[in-house]
Amino acid sequence: MNGKIMKFFVLSILSTLFVPPVCAIEKEASVMGASGAYELILIACCVCLLGVIALISRKLANMKKRVEKSFMTDADTGAGNLAYFENSFNTDITDEMRSRYSLLFLMIDSNYLSVYHGDDAFDRAVKYVADALKNIERKGEFSARIAENGFAFAVCTADKSSAEQRAKEMLESLNLFLGTENESNRPYFHAALYRLNHEDKNCGVLLYNLRKNCNRLQNSETQLLICDDNMMENAVQEELFIDKIEKAFEEEEFKLYLQFIVDNKTKKITFAEALSRWEDKNGDIIMPGKYLGVMERNGMITKLDYYMFERVCKQLAAWRDTEFGHVMISCNFTRVTISGKSFISKIKSIADAYDFDRKNLLIEITEDTVEHNMDVAMQNIKQMKELGFRIALDDMGSGYTSLINLCEYPLDVVKIDRDILLRIDKDNGKDLFVGIIFLAHSLNLEVVCEGVETETQNTMVSETACDYIQGWYYSRAMSIPNAEAFAREYEEKLA
Repeated sequence: MNGKIMKFFVLSILSTLFVPPVCAIEKEASVMGASGAYELILIACCVCLLGVIALISRKLANMKKRVEKSFMTDADTGAGNLAYFENSFNTDITDEMRSRYSLLFLMIDSNYLSVYHGDDAFDRAVKYVADALKNIERKGEFSARIAENGFAFAVCTADKSSAEQRAKEMLESLNLFLGTENESNRPYFHAALYRLNHEDKNCGVLLYNLRKNCNRLQNSETQLLICDDNMMENAVQEELFIDKIEKAFEEEEFKLYLQFIVDNKTKKITFAEALSRWEDKNGDIIMPGKYLGVMERNGMITKLDYYMFERVCKQLAAWRDTEFGHVMISCNFTRVTISGKSFISKIKSIADAYDFDRKNLLIEITEDTVEHNMDVAMQNIKQMKELGFRIALDDMGSGYTSLINLCEYPLDVVKIDRDILLRIDKDNGKDLFVGIIFLAHSLNLEVVCEGVETETQNTMVSETACDYIQGWYYSRAMSIPNAEAFAREYEEKLA
């Protein structure tokens, strides 16, 4: 009986492998009788069940592997993702090996690529970087795409200087990418590098702080930033500061301040420049130098631009039928904001909500806006003019503008940079100052001289054909109530 049962057992196993020995089972069952047949059927069912369980287990194991691979893979590039990088960090970088590793965060300048070469160029850049980093990897190293425009790379070297050299070599390799075929472009990549300490075990925090430091390189010619412990800690403090900034927007703590500008001939107040000041809940005033850089690094500067633009529109509407109805206000926009695809629709929507003469609002653009965003800036400036706003070019002479741009752009006003004014006491400096005024006037542009602070400077500028004068000699930046009180007193004295 035992031999027959064993034979049947073997046949049943074969049945689980999809070789159905039906005839053989029936034959054995007939020999063993009814009682033995039930035993055989029971054993067959158990064996079949075990086979099914084994088959399901194999399929589940394979499915798990596929899910895990999908979970750790970037769908666009096939490279690892953040989960993959963190898993590799925790498993591959042991305590014994930690001091040999550096982390590199690589950022693609997605805004520049998209503006100049379209979204397709950015997509190509992402795939290019993923493939390039994979090919660069050495034993013990790993890389991944951890953000839309960011990659992480674990560099394994004997010392810090070797890691820095590896990072430079990576950037040189990536710089071969062209935004447009057969066209040479400026580099699209920035990176931040940090050498691990024995206590650096939180991959997420390290990558976050590296990314924050890398953001400092936006709009910079510097491609590689070497981070130390203090810089990583400052990134944490900056995040706390960002939370305060967001809260300040919600509480409307950013206030409109004005610095008046006078007519050179009459010395009467003609217009004012809009400036921002942060008045916190304690009544303390935080100057722009404390928060503008943080905003720029963290993509918040556009929010401030539109925020201040709306307050200028609101103020002009409030002044429309008052003694200040003739005062124009200039409002600054950064190149990031002006390069936005929705810039025109956004400012039109804001302005339409207020009743004021749009000729009383000057939109100031900087020289680097004109230089680095030529096509987009031209299109948006023309549309701003069509909406009725006046256009002022700020910081004329600071080093970017080609003189041909003065002919091509529909400008109304140029503001001479203070660096030019500081050279006015020298013969060549005065000739340059006067020459710029003459050139602007020949193009039907009005001229503002910025940064006049002393009696001597005011006297020298007043003797020229400059149209308007701006600076502390006449007015500091003031809140709206103080500005209105100052303007009334100033005009009374002037009369």
